Amino acid sequence: MARVYLEYLGDAVELPIGETVIGRDIGCTLRFNDPSVSRRHLKIIRRHDDVFVEDLQSSNGTLLNNRSVKAPIRVLDGDHLLVGTRELIVRIPDDDEEQTVTLVLTEIAASAGVAQARVATTRMPVTAPPPLAAHQRCPRCGAAVSFEDDDCATCHYRWGGFRAAATTKQTENPLNRRRHERHHIELHLLYISSELEIEATTRDLSTSGVFVCTQVLEPLGTTCELTLLVDGGPPVQLSGVVRRVVERDESEAGSVGLGIEFQKVGDAERAWLEAFVAKRDRAAN
Repeated sequence: MARVYLEYLGDAVELPIGETVIGRDIGCTLRFNDPSVSRRHLKIIRRHDDVFVEDLQSSNGTLLNNRSVKAPIRVLDGDHLLVGTRELIVRIPDDDEEQTVTLVLTEIAASAGVAQARVATTRMPVTAPPPLAAHQRCPRCGAAVSFEDDDCATCHYRWGGFRAAATTKQTENPLNRRRHERHHIELHLLYISSELEIEATTRDLSTSGVFVCTQVLEPLGTTCELTLLVDGGPPVQLSGVVRRVVERDESEAGSVGLGIEFQKVGDAERAWLEAFVAKRDRAAN
């Protein structure tokens, strides 16, 4: 069975057997953040090696090779689809022809209100800080010291014969969780928690978290569900927890919002994050 792709701006989306709805709505398998694209613009029907396209009475219509699509029509390798202002190319490579793509999104996540099979997710590995050689802290400067020390090697504060009866409890600073480089990437997203549901934009994105620009803030530790609305791809769903709350940040042009750490990332979502961030990084350079 041949593999069928839709190519958009150098990226390729593999089409599954059945129907693929394209539009601006979050429930679409392939969506575009473009007002010229209707909420449910068209659908592509794949039956084994046969592929058909059908316009869903969209406002601006669908063009196949510069001809208006009036009824379901078969498409072939190399055909051009114009959806609003977005141009898609149908790719049906031969079995021995290598399909070169920079990003493949195949049913990467279930969109809100749409039942789809999800990839089993596992908790993201957390890099633990290396254990300290000492278990106590200097009362003056906070440097690590051992039970045997009579003075601090950093500030030379002396505490004589004092010995702690118990080890100082060490807890991770929740603000010190940035494990990957952040990239300035603006995407639309849906943020949903037990108390809040908003549509917002991202400011920074990495493979371990995202900064959500919003005037409505929530407490540290709030768990949430994020749906990234990718232009030219399916919505991507991720779970997260609020690790940073920025009420006022003059150093970053007054940006306020929430720093979210991703908590559960499936293999497909992780691969998408890595490829998407790497692509934006290459484009920036």
